[in-house]
Amino acid sequence: MQTSVPTSVYKTRNTPGGAGFSLIEVMLSLVFLSIGVLALTELQFTVTKGNGSSNTMATAVSLAEKKIESLKAASYPTIQSEAPTAVTASGATYTRQVIVTDNQPMLNVKTVQVIVSGTDGQRTVTVPLSTIIAQ
Repeated sequence: MQTSVPTSVYKTRNTPGGAGFSLIEVMLSLVFLSIGVLALTELQFTVTKGNGSSNTMATAVSLAEKKIESLKAASYPTIQSEAPTAVTASGATYTRQVIVTDNQPMLNVKTVQVIVSGTDGQRTVTVPLSTIIAQ
């Protein structure tokens, strides 16, 4: 006596023309999707680091501008060079230096350069601003 199993038991799907996705196709699409998501995650980290650098640079520019404005408001004889000093702003410490050159580019003027440096955790940001103040 022979028992036979109907062949339809072994078929998982009976679709015309073999429509549908195979397991390999689904796995490959998941791999490509995972690579894309990882790339977007790395992009997000890069953007976050860039925002930190932008905030550091904006604060450094603001400190330099404030110092130049205060020197412009000061009387001409009191405008002097200053050694590098620590300045705290936005929860971070920056270094500010003032360099004054007399009679440059002509007589009775001072060239004032304010240099502010700060660190954003990864690199040092340096912002130099210059102006000329006449007597």
